[in-house]
Amino acid sequence: MDPNPGDHICAIYATTAELASEVARFLADGLRKGERCWYVASGPEIGAIRSALKTIKVDVTAETSREALKLISGNGAYIVHGEFNPEVTLKIFNDAIEQAYTDGFTGFRAAADMSWALECENGLVQLLTYEALLRSLFANCRAIGMCLYDRQRMPLEVINGALALHPIGGQNGEYRSNPFYQLTGGGGTPFTNAG
Repeated sequence: MDPNPGDHICAIYATTAELASEVARFLADGLRKGERCWYVASGPEIGAIRSALKTIKVDVTAETSREALKLISGNGAYIVHGEFNPEVTLKIFNDAIEQAYTDGFTGFRAAADMSWALECENGLVQLLTYEALLRSLFANCRAIGMCLYDRQRMPLEVINGALALHPIGGQNGEYRSNPFYQLTGGGGTPFTNAG
């Protein structure tokens, strides 16, 4: 399945190599299509992402210089004034999407490793609230999002909640319509007792 504007993808991985490969393919596809691409890291994996991009012939330096590619630490995108606030973070992404179009890019896509939430107070519950907000953002804009979940670190109830909030899911570059996706949140986010 080739991602399209409006898609919100849940990707599951188990190793840094899987993460790097998944993200590199996703970003390289966006760069080829003239989109502005972001990757939001949760740890030290940016070096692995850079290497994976170079392996598939992406000129990371050139793409970064022309502001088509941005590799950011999770704290730079998610932790604002010392805490995670889903609404503030959503505004950051909404502004970035609008700016990409203003700057002449054909679209915007972002991939993010969601493991940063393991380090925040109440982060796992806030993460699912954020995912519910992202569902609405991506459904109403011309951007593509990929949220990556480490199946070895994330609690099962968080992965289940994430799957309920993403219309597309998969791993290893294989994505399809997600049968666990809930079209309505029933008044709240699934599995809000996570963490």
